[in-house]
Amino acid sequence: MIRPPLAAPIATLLIASFIAQPIAIYAGGEARYSESEVVQRELQRRQLRVEEGKLDIKKGKEALAKKDYETAFANFDNACKKIPNAAATKGEYEEAVDGLTLAGRRLAEQRVTEGYYASAVQILQEVLKYNPDDKRTLKLIANIEAPDYFNKQITPQHRAKVEEVKQDFVAAKGYKDLGNNNMALHKVEEIFNKDPDNIAASKLRGEIYETKQRAAEAAYDATRSQAVWEVTSQWQRPYRRFDRKVTEIRSDKRSDAPNTVIIKRKLSEIVLPKVDFRDSTVREAMEFLNQRARALDTEGTGVNIVLKLEGAGGAPAPVAPTGGGGVAIPGLADPGAAAPAAAPSLGGGGGDANTRITLTLNNVPLLEVIKYITNLANLKYKIEPYAVYIVPLGTDTTEMHTREFKVSATLFRETPGGGGGTGLAAPAAGGAAPADPTIGGGGTALAASQSAKDFLQANGVTFPQGAFAMYSKATSTLIVKNTDDQLDLVERVIEISSTETAIKQIEIQAKFVEITQNNLKELSFDWLLGQSNFPKSNGVFLGGGTSGTAPQVDPADYVFTQGGQPIGSNPLTQGLRSGQLGISANAIDALLFGTAGQTLKAPGVFSVAGAGTDPTFQVVMRALDQKKGVDLLSAPRVTTKSGNRAVIEIIREFRYPIEFEQPQIPQTFGNQGNQGVQLLPGGNINPLAFNNNGSFPVTPTTPTTFETRNTGVTLEVEPNIGPDGSSIDMQLAPQVVEFEGFINYGSPIQTTSSNAIGQTQVNIITPNIINQPIFSTRKVSTNVTVFDGATVVLGGLVREDVQKVEDKVPFVGDIPLVGRLFRSNIDQHIKRNLVIFVTARIINAEGQPIVSDEEKEEKADELPMPEVAPSTLPAVDFKQVREPRRLK
Repeated sequence: MIRPPLAAPIATLLIASFIAQPIAIYAGGEARYSESEVVQRELQRRQLRVEEGKLDIKKGKEALAKKDYETAFANFDNACKKIPNAAATKGEYEEAVDGLTLAGRRLAEQRVTEGYYASAVQILQEVLKYNPDDKRTLKLIANIEAPDYFNKQITPQHRAKVEEVKQDFVAAKGYKDLGNNNMALHKVEEIFNKDPDNIAASKLRGEIYETKQRAAEAAYDATRSQAVWEVTSQWQRPYRRFDRKVTEIRSDKRSDAPNTVIIKRKLSEIVLPKVDFRDSTVREAMEFLNQRARALDTEGTGVNIVLKLEGAGGAPAPVAPTGGGGVAIPGLADPGAAAPAAAPSLGGGGGDANTRITLTLNNVPLLEVIKYITNLANLKYKIEPYAVYIVPLGTDTTEMHTREFKVSATLFRETPGGGGGTGLAAPAAGGAAPADPTIGGGGTALAASQSAKDFLQANGVTFPQGAFAMYSKATSTLIVKNTDDQLDLVERVIEISSTETAIKQIEIQAKFVEITQNNLKELSFDWLLGQSNFPKSNGVFLGGGTSGTAPQVDPADYVFTQGGQPIGSNPLTQGLRSGQLGISANAIDALLFGTAGQTLKAPGVFSVAGAGTDPTFQVVMRALDQKKGVDLLSAPRVTTKSGNRAVIEIIREFRYPIEFEQPQIPQTFGNQGNQGVQLLPGGNINPLAFNNNGSFPVTPTTPTTFETRNTGVTLEVEPNIGPDGSSIDMQLAPQVVEFEGFINYGSPIQTTSSNAIGQTQVNIITPNIINQPIFSTRKVSTNVTVFDGATVVLGGLVREDVQKVEDKVPFVGDIPLVGRLFRSNIDQHIKRNLVIFVTARIINAEGQPIVSDEEKEEKADELPMPEVAPSTLPAVDFKQVREPRRLK
């Protein structure tokens, strides 16, 4: 409805406008509107638009509060278009213009940040249509059009990428806070793919790696503690188990061998209890064998025996007389039967299907029966994949055929060799053991191609005369000419070798972790006593002992001294071994390093001295609790094809001589006039011929032949993907070789001479040093089967050297409590543990794992919208407002 205060002015405006324009009249004989009706309808329409404009203003304010500037701008723009700039609607119009100005500026600023500069200018120009004097709008347009105020290189695509980077950064931060560092790094890598120079992502990656480093350090401590515990736990003796039960292992796997092999097996396994042929033809005998083979076969299929005698020539085989009761076969036939005459060799001829035979056998395999029948009938037999053919004697049973196979060239690739041998190689011919893999160098580490014939022969295929095998790399075709049964075997070999696993590769990662720990504990006391008078006696004196076989007392080992000597001076516990003096080196270490295994004493931690007492004394408590560890880690990685051997070597070649030339000493040397120096037969220098100014040339021991030994870590592995496609069979041979030092096997060459006063002196001509190295080797050889991605742990290479020394002063050390001050206890444990971790993973040609263990991003499931219970209140019937009819 129209409010009364607005009716008069609006009516005046409408009347004036309609006077200037003609009034439209409906056609078709309809009545025309009167002027009052037209004014009334126009007033209603305009009032409705004002109400719609007010509603747009309300929606614009709501969108502006929600910072939805696009919706707010659209609503305020509609309001400005609907509300007239008149006195009656001045307030509403100004409110719409103010809202349009504010929403337009905010929307333009948003478009600028998004990189849509032209759109921002267009929006601001729309604002200026209604508010042309707005200074902020004009200034914003000037800033946008200025070439250097905004960075015009910021495009919408860049802004979208920035938003994606923000989301990835928030996700990476969230994963880091949850402790999922792998997924956090994955998100950081996505950030770097979009923004390689992102500083915040670099800092976050540093924080993630610091967290992973702390976790790795904790894992290092845990692993090292576990390894030390494993060394200690090895002292536990195994105990007997009484709950083990032995179960029988059965295999129901059907044979997939070629058909010729299956038929041969059946011919040998089917045993006929009794065979009695009396003047029977070969055809009748074979029909009988077919029936009996089908009845006696456990599978119920029997063996097909086919006569293939068409076109056979030659005379029939002689028939044995029937009166003798058959043919005598020693050990198998009736002894009363007469033996037939030997069948002559007819070359291309022989018997036929009607040749008659007489034969009696008991408990004979079917194959032997066929042999007897064919021999008697002057025939031959031929085993085919699905039947046994009885053919004439002149038939060539070694018939050959040619077949082609499509295979890859990698099928004939040999395993890598060279480089110092292999720990997986088979013994050499004659039973000789394979060469030490650490000795020798050179060779080639690449795999050599073997011929197709050698490959097939290595897999059991035989090549009779006239057979051959060749491979064409251009067409990837293997051409084989051989007998049918051997061709079946070739097909089976190729089928096994060219399965799906041929396109798969195996990544081998090995970790060699060696942990060494030296624990040394000691608690001992050193006593020094001075001289004193025995109580109530002026002629008896007391004091400490002497050094004896122990080292001399060193003043530096004692705190209290007087006149450069320790107070007390005379040792009481010098016979006790203290510190590392109580730990002796093993014989080889002493030989290598030239030490007797005794070094310095342990440090003193507490001292007590009596300078003015009688007697003077000094006691030093020596204590040591030391743990030293050296840990080595090597983690090589290699990728190889299934069935191919891979070798990992982290080595240093060590060359040393093994053969020497003997030293050469001339018998006459030196020269002064005609007089020289000569060696006597006993090796002494002739003093009459000695020349002080003459030379003494000696050729020492000279090496002539050298040998190379590889020191370091070597792993040889031959992986094979199992038939299930997820298991991996590995033949492992890890080895660690270390150089320990040299041992001198030579001795100095010396002689004796007499000086001017007649004294004999020893002269060393040459030290004659012949050093030979000492190596320590730890190796394991095993065959294991693991699943894809599993890790094999090879341990057991554990060693612990334990030395315990308990010394005491006799008698005094046995006194309770006080005796502990006169005892020395030393305990040293040297633990070495080598653990080898081998991880096998199946990967494709792209280097990606077939079974990925990458963590997937967690996503929350969407929850359904909450349902509102139906209202119990009656529904409100809203009346629809109809648009007034328009004038035509």
